[in-house]
Amino acid sequence: GKSNVVDAVRWVLGEQSVKSLRGDGNMSDVIFQGSKSRNAQNIASVTLILDNTDGFLPINYNEIAIKRRVYRDGTNEYFINEEKCRLKDISDLLLESGIAKESFNIISQGKIEEIINSKPSERRLIFEEASNVLKYKRRKEEALRKLEKTHDNMHRVEDIINELEKQVGPLKEQRDKALNYNILKSDLEENEIALMIYDINNINNEYQAKKNKIQTLEMDIGDITAASSTNEAKMLTFKNTLSSLDNQLKIKQQQLYEIITKAEKLNSQKTLILERQKYEVDDAKVHSSLIQNQETKLSLERNIEKYELQLKTLEEDIAKQTAAIKVVVDKINNIKNKRFKINAELTSKAKNEINIKNMIDTLKHSIEHNELLPYAVKNILHNPKLTGIHEILGNILQIDDMYKLAVTTVLGSSINNIIVDNEICAKECISYLKQNNLGRATFLPLNIIKSKVIDLNVLAIVKEVSGFIGIAATLVKYNPIYKGIVENALGNVIVASNIDSANIISKKLNYRYRVISLEGDLLHVGGSITGGKSASKNIIAEKQKLEAMLKTATLLENDIKNLENKINECDYDLKAQEDNLYLMNAKNSENKIKQSSLFSLKKEMEDKLSNIIFEIENERNILNNTVSKEEENILNNYYDCLKEKDKIEQEISSLNKNREDTSDLLEKYETDKRLENKELKALEIEVNRMDVKLDTLLNNLNMTYSMTYELAKDTYTLKTDPELARHKVLNLKLAIKQLGEVNTLAIGQYEEVSQRYEFLIGQRDDLVKAEDTLLNIIKEMDEVMINDFQTTFKVIQSNFQTTFKELFKGGYANLTLTEPDNMLETGIEIVASPPGKKLSSISLLSGGEKTFTAISLLFALIKARPCPFCVLDEVEAALDEANVDSFGKYLNGLKDKTQFILITHKKKTMEYADILYGITMQESGVSKLVSVRLEDIN
Repeated sequence: GKSNVVDAVRWVLGEQSVKSLRGDGNMSDVIFQGSKSRNAQNIASVTLILDNTDGFLPINYNEIAIKRRVYRDGTNEYFINEEKCRLKDISDLLLESGIAKESFNIISQGKIEEIINSKPSERRLIFEEASNVLKYKRRKEEALRKLEKTHDNMHRVEDIINELEKQVGPLKEQRDKALNYNILKSDLEENEIALMIYDINNINNEYQAKKNKIQTLEMDIGDITAASSTNEAKMLTFKNTLSSLDNQLKIKQQQLYEIITKAEKLNSQKTLILERQKYEVDDAKVHSSLIQNQETKLSLERNIEKYELQLKTLEEDIAKQTAAIKVVVDKINNIKNKRFKINAELTSKAKNEINIKNMIDTLKHSIEHNELLPYAVKNILHNPKLTGIHEILGNILQIDDMYKLAVTTVLGSSINNIIVDNEICAKECISYLKQNNLGRATFLPLNIIKSKVIDLNVLAIVKEVSGFIGIAATLVKYNPIYKGIVENALGNVIVASNIDSANIISKKLNYRYRVISLEGDLLHVGGSITGGKSASKNIIAEKQKLEAMLKTATLLENDIKNLENKINECDYDLKAQEDNLYLMNAKNSENKIKQSSLFSLKKEMEDKLSNIIFEIENERNILNNTVSKEEENILNNYYDCLKEKDKIEQEISSLNKNREDTSDLLEKYETDKRLENKELKALEIEVNRMDVKLDTLLNNLNMTYSMTYELAKDTYTLKTDPELARHKVLNLKLAIKQLGEVNTLAIGQYEEVSQRYEFLIGQRDDLVKAEDTLLNIIKEMDEVMINDFQTTFKVIQSNFQTTFKELFKGGYANLTLTEPDNMLETGIEIVASPPGKKLSSISLLSGGEKTFTAISLLFALIKARPCPFCVLDEVEAALDEANVDSFGKYLNGLKDKTQFILITHKKKTMEYADILYGITMQESGVSKLVSVRLEDIN
């Protein structure tokens, strides 16, 4: 068991050679195999405890326990102070201490022989250890390995660079063409979409205005149709009246013709009577005057009756006109009242519009600036320094109104989860939140989050349930790059029409999936149910509210336009009625003036008639009624005819006026109806044409640019004259056509290849720099190794010369370099001549002399670089008693600098020991230590 001590020390320090530990197969050979009285072990363990109170080793412990364990399966474990570590950690800790499995501080009898018999180049190793060059040598070897690896990497990089150079040129041309295409396409998109929106708005405004006018006309025509029986009756009445008036006119004209004929006949008779009277001489003048006065009287009476008829007609006209004026005044008052009501409604709707627009602005500001988002999420989205950030989950979804409540309920707070490129971006964001104490957020890395789906068999079962709507992930729209994210959140969520259907589905699936109703009732996995009215706000709900408000605002705008059109119509009707009232009042005033004039003329005629009657009476008294009855009858009949004629003419004039008025009214009714039908037809044709235009524009917007009108309206605005924009759009389309075939993927491919090319160029430059750096490091290490080796060699050489003489009591010894000019690889020759001998080679020394020479060299090394402890395994076995004594004395001189552990059979050597350990085997296969502290024995 003595050599086990040395093997154990070397083993715990990292010895990996099983053969050097006297094993045969693998490292598990060192485990206790068992004996007659003891079972085999499954583990071997060695602990080496080092006193570090002087801080010799670079670790902050006063005592260092280095431990190694091996298991039956060959597993090795290393510990420093019971903390698991690597063998490299132990090697690094002991690197500059002079303690190592291959160091000169652990010397066995075989190692002593190796020092003497080894080649000069192999002997160099212990000198490198003593000069602390070994660590530089290892570093140099590592640097050389890195240098070789760097060369290999450079060759590989050069090959890849040459290959990429062939791709970069053509890809750059394709990239430039694609970039030009994208610029033209973007410019075209911006102008064409803005122009489409401009055209859609203009056409839609005109479309809505004409549609409203159609509605107004249809309402008017509807009113006419609703009152068609009355209007038709009126028109029929007018036609009947016209027919009756025509018949009356015909009769009156016949009567007038007969009266005129009769009057002409009577006038002839009157003329004959007057002619006959000329031959009567008695009272001829009086008689003639009487006849004339009677004729004048009859003429005056006729004129008075004529004025009375005209006054009666005027009174009727004035009465009709006054009634008509009252109707127009009532219409004006009704229009004013209607306008007042419309204006009040317009004011109310205008206020509502202002309030709605304010709310829309507030909502837009809230959505655009993410005011509803948690503080942490908002800070992440608003930080431009953070890369790889996409959007929150809620912002990538487009959801129909009927599904919004269900989807937002099932997403809950995860609606604010942030989508990022990968886990590195997420880690960077989390570090930012922690460093700035901004709160917490949840991140969804695109490269990690995977889809969740419902088994097809399960889906087949739920599809048979009445009330099954679908899988939540299929009811929303999103960019395909977010498929994994959306299906992870919604891919295993079932949507039902109501809570009853949801309960049936959940029960059929044994409560293994979440089921949500359209009303927002959520059945969780396991069977728990969440329901009620949620008061929480989220981005989707706010967008839905914004959409609803935008629709309301649009309806209000249309209502306001309709009301403004109605007010304009009221103003137009009011102006028309007021103009009509003015004309009617003017005509009525004119009739009243005529009436006053006729009253004056009638009064004047009545005064003249009174005077004529007086004269007639006087003349009759003079003639004593000599006027014959025949003459009086003829005169009376004649003037009665004239009166009748005037009356008939007045009636004919009145009938003609009535006929003209009735004809005008009938023509107005028929014209209005024709005009309204004609205008309605023209408007309907125009509206249909606009409808087709709008559909074409909206379809083109959707098919060409995959955009809705609302999104395009919010995103694009026409900034130039429409005609200039149209011209620009045509030129852009022509320019795009002239580009020919475009590979849009070339942009990404070029960027990828170019970045890789630039990266590899940088890598090559870095490798060149690394090569230069490694060469400089190797050069510096060579200089340090040469300097340290040379210095240490001279010290060891001097120590060896002195030590040899002291141990051998004379003689000569020296160390020489085989290649003094190559300090990095030179071997070391030992020259030794004991007292009384002159030898040319150390191979001629006896066994004891070789051992003593090697011991001299060992002591020279220890003097040059004292090590904390030194284990010597029967190194003095070949020495005689005198030399053993010299060996022991020399050890005593060095024990203050180095702790020596000797394994020996020599009793003389044991006399110099302070503590003696005996190793015995009282129990078969088990070694036991017995110690004696010799320094305590007097």
